[in-house]
Amino acid sequence: MIIRLLEDNDRSHVENIMASHPLQFPKFIIEKYPLRWSDFLEKQDHKICGYYVAHSDIVLGHAGYIFDVEKRLYEIVGVAVHKESQREGIGKGLLDTICNQVHLLGGNKVILQTLGHVENENTLTFYRNNGYEQVNFEKDFFETDYHRVTFVKKWG
Repeated sequence: MIIRLLEDNDRSHVENIMASHPLQFPKFIIEKYPLRWSDFLEKQDHKICGYYVAHSDIVLGHAGYIFDVEKRLYEIVGVAVHKESQREGIGKGLLDTICNQVHLLGGNKVILQTLGHVENENTLTFYRNNGYEQVNFEKDFFETDYHRVTFVKKWG
């Protein structure tokens, strides 16, 4: 497995991976990515954003980062791993790659927001086990019983 920057021909594969996780990636979230990816692929400005895929013979996972001007820090977005490839270190590898890139850009902290829902507890545990500290829980943020959980990871 290698982790590399997203290429144009990866987009549909990543959308399919996201769609296979409808709890974490409802349609309204997936719909944000084509424009984000197009902007990234066109500008290649790594200070603003970056998107990565884990790839073997196929795309196994995806994650990216976006600089949040209001918060003045980088946010990790779009973390998704092919269902049949979970628990193989792919998600951790993607997160580590992003944190290393953010560090190279001068950052020492990232934020990550995800869905807080009973059926999403494994995802929350994954982030906690990888050094992310839960700093906020917004009840019914998206809709009833679909909360937003915010994590932060700091280094240096």
